[in-house]
Formats: sequence, C-alpha cells, structure tokens
Amino acid sequence: MDKLAILCVDDEPAMLQSLKKALRRAVDNEYLIETLESAQDALLAMDELWQEGYEIPIVIADYIMPNMKGDEFLRRVHALSPKTLKILLTGQASIEAMGYVINHANLYRYIAKPLDVNDFNLTIKEALNSYFQAEKLQQFYANLEAKIAQRTHELHEKNRQLTQLNQELSEKNDQLHKLNQEKNEFLGIAAHDLKNPLSAIQSAAYLIESAYDDMPKEDVIDMAGMISISSKQLFDLITNILDVNAIESGKIKVSPAVVNILPILQSLVTHYTDRAKVKNITLQTSELFETSAVFTAFVDQELVLQVLDNLLSNAVKYSPHGKNIFIRLRQDENYLRCEIQDEGPGLSEEEKPQLFNKFSRLDAQPTGGEHSTGLGLFIVKKLVEAMNGKVWCESELGQGATFIVAFPLE
Repeated sequence: MDKLAILCVDDEPAMLQSLKKALRRAVDNEYLIETLESAQDALLAMDELWQEGYEIPIVIADYIMPNMKGDEFLRRVHALSPKTLKILLTGQASIEAMGYVINHANLYRYIAKPLDVNDFNLTIKEALNSYFQAEKLQQFYANLEAKIAQRTHELHEKNRQLTQLNQELSEKNDQLHKLNQEKNEFLGIAAHDLKNPLSAIQSAAYLIESAYDDMPKEDVIDMAGMISISSKQLFDLITNILDVNAIESGKIKVSPAVVNILPILQSLVTHYTDRAKVKNITLQTSELFETSAVFTAFVDQELVLQVLDNLLSNAVKYSPHGKNIFIRLRQDENYLRCEIQDEGPGLSEEEKPQLFNKFSRLDAQPTGGEHSTGLGLFIVKKLVEAMNGKVWCESELGQGATFIVAFPLE
C-alpha cells in the first residue's frame, strides 16, 4: 500500500482540531488525517479506507466517548488490524481501563490531556518509526531465510547434475560454509545483544505487574525508565542491523551533490553540547562557529549527517569525564577533512585492525554507562566508502584517538 492514513477519534471537536493541527506538524503531507467524533463512525471509516487501499499505521482515541469508550474501541481496532499502533488519550482513564486496553488491544502508548505538543510530536514520530521498522525487520529475516534456502538448493542441484566437477563443488562448499559461519556469528551476536535489553524489559514489567500495589511511585517511575532505556537500546540495535543489511545487499542509495558540510557539523555540535555537559566534557569548536567560510564536498547530505553524528556520539560516549573533544575542518586539493579528536584511552596496535569490523568489542567502554551496538563504525566506514571518501583513526594507547573522514571535493 502506498496510501497512508492516521485516525483520530474524540467526541470534542476542539480536541480533534488540535490533534489534526499537531499531526500536520509531525508527519508528511502524504498522510491522510481522518478525524471522527465517535467510535462507530471510526470503525466504518477504517473499513472504507482499507477498501480504498489505505494503510493505517496509527489510531488515536479518547477514553471517554458516548456509546463506546476508547478502551473497547481500541480492542476492536486491534482485532481488525493487530499491527496498527494504538494510542489512548487519557484524561480520566482508570487503572482498570488502562490494564484492559494494554492486555486486549496491545496499547502502544497513552498520552495525557491536555496535549503537550512537543511530547505528542515525538510520540507520533517514534510510533511511525517503530511501525515501519517492524515491517522492515520482518522483511529482513524473510529475505535472509530465502537467500539461505536458495543457496542450499543451488548446491544440491549442482551436486546432482555436475558430479564430475568435484573441484568446483568443493570450492562452492567452502564458500557456503564460510557464508553460513558469518551468518551464524552475526545472528548469534545480534541475538545476544537483543537478549539483554529484552530481559531488562521483562524483569521491570514483571516487577510492576506483580508488586504494583505495594511499590512507591518513585520505584514505578524507575522501572518505567529502565523499560524506556532498554527499548531504545533495542531500537538502536535493530536500526543498525537494518543499515548493515542494506549496505551488504547493495541497497544503499547515494545521491551526491555539492554540500556545505559546515552547517551540518554546527548543528550536530549544538545537539551534543548538552549531552557532553553531563560528563563535564567540553567540545572545542570555536573556529567552526567563528568562520564564515564555506566547506563544500561532493557527497550525499543524509549520509554525511549519519556519519558525523555517529563519530560525535562515539567521542562523547567514550571520553572520560572532564576532558575535551576537538572538532576541526581542513581542506586540501582533493578532500575536505573532518577531524574529531578525543582525550580518551586510545587504541592498542592489536585493536586498530578490528576498529571498523562488525560487532567489534574493544577494551574501551562507554564512560557513562551508555549502550553500544558494536556496528556504528562498520556502518560509518561503508557509508564513507559509498561516497568515494576515506575514514581512518590515528591513535596511541593512552593518548586519545583522532577519527578523520575525508570527503571528496567536487
């Protein structure tokens, strides 16, 4: 389906107008936003939208409505479309009602009235990311199984028909064994990294479920925070796995153009300044904000943003408290170089060859307990090379590290 719709159900016209206005700021114009004043009308509208070829990623419903309350309406929506994400507006919902809609409608999120627009926008964007990432993940595993089945079938066919070519079959067996080993290693590590946050979510949810009546509010908030952090770890890992799959299957689309790198870097520095302050880390970037020069390269703007975001995030993540991070732009005849230098533990000679590998596990650990998927630098290297650039690290053990990205000029 190419057509997308979001449904809002509330018996207050003013609230529907506010929801529609907020959604218009949160999503692209390609989404049809349907507003309805009763659950019955909404169920009829969903059926009509499906007949017209629409896909409905999100349904938002108020709790208190005439004839049919929001919890029962969302239960019916779930029965009709389990993958649609359900969001409940809770002005007066009871604990029992919330439990009902969580258990019977697989509630994605609840939002308190009156709306906090910023929180609402973030919730909608996260919900859409979650909806489409789940579809991509299912497709990823389906493609992986299909590829393995296809390779196995080809091997049996050649073994039956070309028995005289024993040497060729032997070479192909070796290749298949290596591919299978890489696949098993990749899935094994991914499964291990997925298990930890899932276990944390399960434990926190069990504690809330089994001891909610006796738990102080602060403990419930702590458990909810743990679930939120672990969910983000899962989301980051799945996103990186999908990026790796896109890279290795040749599906990364590169649209190079002449791009000014300076404003991209400035916006990222502004974004990470607050995160660095938590660890008393200073981003040394005065020359970036004082210059009026233009630093252009022939690159894909979205991929450049992803590369620099990853490198800056790593610098803050692995830098000790109270240190500096130096960020510089340099230009020579062929390349625009971005240098990100930290004062962290540095790398040993044995670790340097592993730095840009998948799931690389080095001695250095995040200094603030942050999560690392072990895929970021592998993705960075592949994206930079896809733009005909280069990336490397200059480091000595105990002397920090400098990551250098060279983007090609026009």
